[in-house]
Amino acid sequence: MMNAEVRESTERPISRAFGVVFPKPDQIAKLSPADQLVAQLLAEESGVPSPVKIIRDEPRQGAADVVTIDTSAPARPLGAGDIRIGDTSKGEPVGIDLAKLIDGRLLIQGNSGAGKSMLLRRLFEQSFGRVQQLLLDPDGEFSTLKEHFDVAVLSAADVRRIGGHAFAEHLRQHRYSAVLDLSDATPEDRLELVADIAEGLLAVAEQHWHPLLVLIDEAQTVAPHYDTGDVTADTRKRSTAMLSDLMGRGRKRGIAGIIATQRIAETAKAVVSKATNVVVGRTIFDRDLERAGSLLGFTLGHSRALRTLSDGEFLAIGPAIAGPRRIRFKAGSVQSRHKGAAPEVLAPPTISAADAAALLLQVPDAAPSVQAENRAPGTRGRGWDQREDHIIKQGYTEKLPVRDIVNRLEAAGFKRRSNSGVSTRARDLGFVSVRASVMWSDDEDQIIADGYAREVKIMDIVQLLSDAGYDRGRVAVQMRAIALGITRDRVNYWTEPEKDIARAGLEGGKPYREIIADLAAAGFHRGLTGILKFAQKNNFNRAADPWTHEMIERLRVLYEKKTPVKQIAEELGKPIASVRTRASNLGLKQRIAWTDQEYQMLTEAAERGDKLIDIAARIGRPYPNVAAVAKRLGLNFRQGRSTPGTHERTPT
Repeated sequence: MMNAEVRESTERPISRAFGVVFPKPDQIAKLSPADQLVAQLLAEESGVPSPVKIIRDEPRQGAADVVTIDTSAPARPLGAGDIRIGDTSKGEPVGIDLAKLIDGRLLIQGNSGAGKSMLLRRLFEQSFGRVQQLLLDPDGEFSTLKEHFDVAVLSAADVRRIGGHAFAEHLRQHRYSAVLDLSDATPEDRLELVADIAEGLLAVAEQHWHPLLVLIDEAQTVAPHYDTGDVTADTRKRSTAMLSDLMGRGRKRGIAGIIATQRIAETAKAVVSKATNVVVGRTIFDRDLERAGSLLGFTLGHSRALRTLSDGEFLAIGPAIAGPRRIRFKAGSVQSRHKGAAPEVLAPPTISAADAAALLLQVPDAAPSVQAENRAPGTRGRGWDQREDHIIKQGYTEKLPVRDIVNRLEAAGFKRRSNSGVSTRARDLGFVSVRASVMWSDDEDQIIADGYAREVKIMDIVQLLSDAGYDRGRVAVQMRAIALGITRDRVNYWTEPEKDIARAGLEGGKPYREIIADLAAAGFHRGLTGILKFAQKNNFNRAADPWTHEMIERLRVLYEKKTPVKQIAEELGKPIASVRTRASNLGLKQRIAWTDQEYQMLTEAAERGDKLIDIAARIGRPYPNVAAVAKRLGLNFRQGRSTPGTHERTPT
C-alpha cells in the first residue's frame, strides 16, 4: 500500500533505509512536508506509532494530492524600525524592518482580488512620515491617500511637462512623498515616463541619496515579461531595464523598490528576481503558482495550497519580515478609501430593446479621424507635446523641409525626432510635406526614364537630378519610377562576359577573391555571395577532397620523420594550410631546427626588401615562426633592410 502511494506522490521521498526506527521529533520537524508524509506512511504500514500527524484529504479522481502542513513561523517582536503590516492567526503582530527592506527590496504577488493593492496601501500609510515615498499608480487607485495624508498626487501630464529626469531630481532634492497617477497616459507614454523616472532617481548627485521607498502597483504593466502589443519593443525593453537597474543598484542610493503584481509570470524576471523579501497572496494560475511557490521555497505540490488563501491573507519570507522561515499573516486595515473595489451588484434599470435602439440613433455621428489609415505599428502619435505640434504646424505653414523642422524641435529643447516621425505626426495634424505636394516636372521624369533605361544606379539618378537643380531622395525616385511604370527587375542578372570570366576562374581553381578581382578589372561588380551562388547554380563543387585513412596514416609517418610541411603537402597533394590544420587536429607537432641555408635565405630576403609572407612561403615554414626568427635576428622587413650588426646568428 505504502509503495503505491509513494509511486503516485509528486514529491521525492526520503530514504527508507532506517526501517521502522524513526529520527527524533526535532529532526522530523526539519524534513520537507513530502518526507514527513512518507514517514507517516511507513509508520502506518509497519504498525508502529507515527512520529508525525498529517491530515490528508481524500484525493479527488484525476487530481494531484495537496498536502496541507502548517508553514507558519512565530512572529518576531516588532522593533523601533519596524512598521506593522498585519497579524498572524494567533494575534501576533507582523512587521517589516525598514532598514532591511531597503537592503533587500520587496515583491508582492497576488491575483486579482487577493488584497495586494490593499497591502501596498497599508505599507504606504504605515511608512508615511517615517521615510520618503514615491508610489507609481498605473490605474489611479491611490489618489485617495491625499484625503488622510499630506501627499502630493500628480498626474502623468504634470510630470511630462518637466520630464521624468527633472521630476526625479526635484523629488530627491526636496524629499517629499508623492503619488504619480499614470492612468491618464497611454501605455507607450507610461513606460517611457517610468523609465525616465527610474533613470533619473539613479542619476541624482550623492548628496541626495536619502532613504526612498518606490512602490509600484500592477508592475506587470510597466515591466512586462512578454510583448503586450500596445507598446514598441524598444520602449518595453528600456522600461524593464531601468526598473531592473533601480531594483539592483538602488540599495546603495537608499532606494527600496516595492513591486506589486497580480501576474508574476507576466512580470519581467530581471525585475522580480532582485527582491529578497517576498509576500504572496492568493494565486490561482499554474505559471504564477510555480514561480511564486519557488520563491517561498515550496515544491509544486505544496504551491497549490496558495489557491486556498483568503482575501488579505499572505505568506511571507525574507530578512525584513521573518528571516529564512515563512510566516502567514492577515494584512491590517487601512485608513484611506480604496477605489479599486468592485462595484456593488445592482439590477439595471428597466428599458426595452426598442427604446435602447432609439436612444442609440440619437447619438451624433463620430467625427472623421485625422490619423493616417495605413500606419506602421508603434507610431500612434504617442508622447507628442502641444508645443511640438505647434512647431510642426508652423514649419509646414512656412513650407520648410522636414529636416529643418526636426532641427527646430531639437533647438527648442525637445528630444531628437526622426524625419519619418515628424512626417507621420504632420499627417495626423492634417499637413502634407512640401516636397510631397510639389508636382514632378517633365524634365525630372525624363532624367529618371533615361537613367532607368541606361541601368544607372538610383543614387546616381539622385545625383543627376541634383545637378539639374532638383532636390529628390532615393525613395522618392523609386516611387516616381513606379508611378511612371518604368521600374526594372531588382535581380542583377549575370551578363555573358561575366559568366565567361567566372567560369574560367572556377574551372581554373582560382580562389573566390581572385575571381572577384578579375570581374572588377573587367568593370563588373560582384560580391562573395554572388560568386558562391553562381558556383552553386552552375554545379561547381569547390569542396576539398576528403582525407582518407591512408592519407592520415601517411601524414603521421611523415610528421614523425620531421618531413617539412611543404614536402608533405606535395606528396599528399594537399594545400599546406590543409596539412597544418589536419596535423593540428590530430595533435601532431614537429620542431625542425632551422638550417644555415634557411637563415641565409631569410637574411638575403630582408636585404632585398622582400615581403615576409613571401619568404615564409619560399622557406616552407609557418608565417608566425618565420616572423619570430626574423625578430630574434633583428631583421626589419617593414623598411626592407636589416639592423646593422645583427645578421650574425649566435651559435647554440
